[in-house]
Amino acid sequence: MKKHLRVLAAVLALCFSLLCPAASAASVQTAACKPSTAAVQTISAGKKTEQMVWVPTHGGKKYHSKSTCSNMKDPEKVTLSKAKAEGFTACKKCY
Repeated sequence: MKKHLRVLAAVLALCFSLLCPAASAASVQTAACKPSTAAVQTISAGKKTEQMVWVPTHGGKKYHSKSTCSNMKDPEKVTLSKAKAEGFTACKKCY
């Protein structure tokens, strides 16, 4: 009987190690395996946020890091790539 239990435990440990390679075969866990830290970092790295800048809405062709630069009236906050695509260039005071 003990031999059967040892074989069964070994088979279960092997199956678990195949399903969840991050877990050790010595300690069989009942919960589902968690993703490795490296996998989580890769996923997080994919969610990069783009830099936001301020562009004037009433004339001007410079983008700014601060909404108060150059006494802009009602500036709009946009992504840096959108500002560049619309022809804005960097403000020499801000950048």
